[in-house]
Amino acid sequence: MSIKIAVFVSGRGSNLNAIIQAVEDGELDAEIVQVISNDPEAQALTIAAQHGIETFALSHKGIKRREHEDRILEHLKGLGTIDYIVLAGYMRVLSSHFLKAFRHEDGYFSVINIHPSLLPAFPGINGYEEAFNYGVKVSGVTVHLVDEKVDHGPILAQVPFPRFAEDTLDSFCARGLSVEHSLYPSVLQQIAEIGIEGLYLSKPEQRNREKTVKK
Repeated sequence: MSIKIAVFVSGRGSNLNAIIQAVEDGELDAEIVQVISNDPEAQALTIAAQHGIETFALSHKGIKRREHEDRILEHLKGLGTIDYIVLAGYMRVLSSHFLKAFRHEDGYFSVINIHPSLLPAFPGINGYEEAFNYGVKVSGVTVHLVDEKVDHGPILAQVPFPRFAEDTLDSFCARGLSVEHSLYPSVLQQIAEIGIEGLYLSKPEQRNREKTVKK
């Protein structure tokens, strides 16, 4: 089943580009309803426009978080049905106020994020740098559902990648980005095929977590 997504971006848009390419290549059964940014100068907006995708930008500067989120939520209402919010380098933490507008009847939020580490290790905006400086032998990428905590929530997929002895931070990050660009469209396609519940509740650790929550 095709899914309708709104992609939130703040920067250069490499993951957005990977998602767009997967859609155009027939590898991802999704419609990108709109690309939304908190930075009107974000390169990702240019990428979206080049592919004929509508964009909306609202700077967060000089606006209180609640007002900024409310204005985005009001804009989203005018777009019709959106199945999932997909965060692709969106450098704003979404508040519980925003998230509750996307609460599914099963309790999770229909907001998906990709993070440059094997969560719960190295949360925050500098996952690759922190992992590299720590000296890990293996790092990775996580796709997860968003909840009220930062870089937290049910894990949908994780893919590890090695750190080599000759790696620089740049080569290490580039290897991670390559994983991101493959993993994100793949997970979204799995969601299109079997749904969120089929994906994350199929994992034993997630089933156990759900049982614990329901007790």
